[in-house]
Amino acid sequence: MNPTKNDTQHSTRFNAKTTMLEALTADPTLGMVLMRDFHLGGCRNCGFNPQDTIEQVATQNGIPTDRLLSALNRI
Repeated sequence: MNPTKNDTQHSTRFNAKTTMLEALTADPTLGMVLMRDFHLGGCRNCGFNPQDTIEQVATQNGIPTDRLLSALNRI
């Protein structure tokens, strides 16, 4: 199967050890996903340290890590 143009645009895959800074730098639109789907990152109460991993942010906010990863790795 040959990758399509759409596949290459979303070739970055994040894992549980990816930092939030790495994810948001790779795809700045993820901030909108975090706010819309998880209410993360918009205020002091729902903020996170950019050096936290996706797994840490999920755990700190009571979100299943696989659910957060699925949203961030959307295709």
